[in-house]
Amino acid sequence: MVYSLVSDSIVTTSGTVFMVSDQAGNVRPGSLEGLFALDTRFLSEFQLTINGEAPAPLRSGALAKGASTFYATSGNTGIDSPDLTVLRERYVSTGLHEEVSIQNHTREEQRLLVGIDLDSDFADLFEVRRGSFLKAGSCRSQLDEDGRLRLIYERGDFHRETHIVFSQSPEMEDGRAIFKFTIEPSGVWRLCLSILPVVGDEPEALECVSGYLDSISNGLPARSRNSATASHAANGAGPFARPPMVESSHADLNAAYDRAVADLQSLTLEGFSETPILAAGLPWFMAIFGRDSILSALQTKMVAPELMIGTLETLALFQATEVDAFRESEPGKIPHEIREGELSLFGEVPHSRYYGTVDATPLFLILLREAEVWTGDHEMVRRLLPAAEAALSWIDYYGDADGDGFVEYAGSDGETLKNQCWKDSSDSISFADGTLATGPIAVAEVQGYVYQAKLGMSSLFADLGDTKRAETLRAEADKLKRLFNDAFWMPDEGYYALALDGQKRQVNAIASNAGHCLWSGIIDADHASSVAERLVAPDMFTGWGVRTLSSEMGRYHPISYHNGSVWPHDTSIVAAGLSRYGFYRESEEVIGGLLDATSAMPGHRPPELFAGHPRGNSQFPVPYPSSNAPQAWAAGAIVYSLETLLRLHPDNGALISDRPSLSRPFSITGIRFRDRVWDF
Repeated sequence: MVYSLVSDSIVTTSGTVFMVSDQAGNVRPGSLEGLFALDTRFLSEFQLTINGEAPAPLRSGALAKGASTFYATSGNTGIDSPDLTVLRERYVSTGLHEEVSIQNHTREEQRLLVGIDLDSDFADLFEVRRGSFLKAGSCRSQLDEDGRLRLIYERGDFHRETHIVFSQSPEMEDGRAIFKFTIEPSGVWRLCLSILPVVGDEPEALECVSGYLDSISNGLPARSRNSATASHAANGAGPFARPPMVESSHADLNAAYDRAVADLQSLTLEGFSETPILAAGLPWFMAIFGRDSILSALQTKMVAPELMIGTLETLALFQATEVDAFRESEPGKIPHEIREGELSLFGEVPHSRYYGTVDATPLFLILLREAEVWTGDHEMVRRLLPAAEAALSWIDYYGDADGDGFVEYAGSDGETLKNQCWKDSSDSISFADGTLATGPIAVAEVQGYVYQAKLGMSSLFADLGDTKRAETLRAEADKLKRLFNDAFWMPDEGYYALALDGQKRQVNAIASNAGHCLWSGIIDADHASSVAERLVAPDMFTGWGVRTLSSEMGRYHPISYHNGSVWPHDTSIVAAGLSRYGFYRESEEVIGGLLDATSAMPGHRPPELFAGHPRGNSQFPVPYPSSNAPQAWAAGAIVYSLETLLRLHPDNGALISDRPSLSRPFSITGIRFRDRVWDF
């Protein structure tokens, strides 16, 4: 699914609460902007004017740890002598707190009228994304005696409020807060306001911006007082309290790593387990996504291994226990998406617990094995063993409904997902000539995930002393590998089919999915070199990253969601797969392209995806128009690429690096593995 958002929007976030505004700090009515919490938009308009005019933006940006700053001018806005400077500083926690400062630069008094337009449509996030609003409840506003403005939405027992608290009492006129005052020459006028989403109990008051900003800027390590990594480390924030430190002569690599760690911190969700889980991304995916959260935890184990445990425990809480066609749930299945908005809670969409994914369940098992290896937490494994057994049962029974040995999905013809692999757009599974495949569909990489899951669980059961179960699972994995290589290999192409369709025909498109099969280890060794060669050929590798679909295919389009674009997470998995089979030169070439692309992105932040144009035709990667950023598995791609470059692998309780000779000096210190700290 594709949603539009202005690429220069400023997003300020803290967990599931986030603010999307324009460069001036405003939320414009009719836009996708707003203050969001629990999949609801609690503020749909927030616009500041001075004497009826909007200030002219100068510079703005999101800071570390949920803060943003906006500079503007007003009055005589000539370059040499603007009358007024407008500074808006904000942060997000349980709500939004903002301080507005207006400074008079003239030698005369300035009589000003500041207006702040405020409104909320209490739209469900799905309504915002679709641009279709079908509210069944009613909105009203109320000004309390203490000057608090309350915006209220009610639909039966469903009740949401937005409370707006001002440091000065305004005049109110048709949803506009009005402040009239005079500023002395060189004087400053200040206003604080808190905007609080209310669900049930009223949240606590928020501290002043100045105190909050001080708290995230003091005591930072020497390398980068402005470094996002340093700021999070200084604050002891969750799993990223002690991120490993990268030291490199490659400035772009340092910046990309720092940005990745900061972005991952901003995407952590708490409250489901003792340790957090990562949301998929901003702005539309600040929720639990089974596949995304699992892959992100796998990518970032070198930085925050405890995320693996939080992800496993959280997803186990929502593991399906019954058949429910509306939510596409089946016993043992790991969820795709968990939402808390009005449409979900009223059952108008199935996303309160939606299970429309075929790959999250085997990926859950892969993560469980990796968590055991990296943490040595056997108690955690025993706690989650019932969930693992249920997941294995789902794979064999519901996942392989026709008993052919492959896990497939039927998909949906309604408003939910037709394709239920990671390439989940409706046109992502096609033949080489562009014809769409019909289901049930068995995509290549999912068979690899199942193979890797069963091998991993075989090792896990062996560690637990259950030899018989371990041998059974290994035999099942070996059988699947034989079946896969017989059914998916295309000898004329020297490559693996994208999928098998409902008639068990090879969907013969050349796509990046085979790189995931390298990652899982399901590919026969005598076919691996041919696959590796094609993955870095010009039709697949742009020079910036690996295309999702070959440029020679019928549905190729460089600015498509899954038919020729480049996804950083996909590219990082392909690179890891190449390295697994010993294709180190190809792996480093792919990672080098991704790091070069990241260095050309604003703030060294890789987006969800970017266009698949070849590098030879441009000196910079071309954005995808509505790409989400930050995105957990895009940020995770940077961390995972470092792990791949280092060739890190566990060996008998130790963490080993077969580090190649890198082009520039590089070291990473502070990797946590089995309660020890490792330096490389």
